[in-house]
Amino acid sequence: MNNLRWLKVFFAYLLCFALQLTVAKWLQIFEVGPDFVIILTVTIAIKFGPAAGCFWGFLAGFSQDVYAPIEWFGAHTIAMTVLGFLVGQLEERFLTLNLPTKVVVLAIGFFLCDMIYFLLTGLQKDVVTNLFFSKTIPECIYTVIVGAVVFYLSSGKKKSRHV
Repeated sequence: MNNLRWLKVFFAYLLCFALQLTVAKWLQIFEVGPDFVIILTVTIAIKFGPAAGCFWGFLAGFSQDVYAPIEWFGAHTIAMTVLGFLVGQLEERFLTLNLPTKVVVLAIGFFLCDMIYFLLTGLQKDVVTNLFFSKTIPECIYTVIVGAVVFYLSSGKKKSRHV
């Protein structure tokens, strides 16, 4: 990635956290909102590969850990780093993902990220089950819908030139 792309990704990172801290709260339905940070991590990993996915996933997870309870510090960092790496690997394996496949990858990535987080925090089984049905599934659906819109808008059909 050249310097201009790094700068664009950094501003997208800042924008996603601003959206997560402000707009996501306004968009909540029954205390469930979209996760712009996971959308960012998956988008970066798809676009730039596993190394960039790991780096930005680590940075995004670490930033989320700042707001998490101290006894779980590092859980978001590990979950988002693993997410960035695995999605980046997937993109390298399949070369180019179309829109429906990106949406499926986002959904699977969301579940993976939450399951890693639940595993690392050491929550009891009944608490995890309750959180899975009351938070994870609704947030995943909401995030996938918002992510599909983001993927569609960022795909930008290139016009072909006739020479």
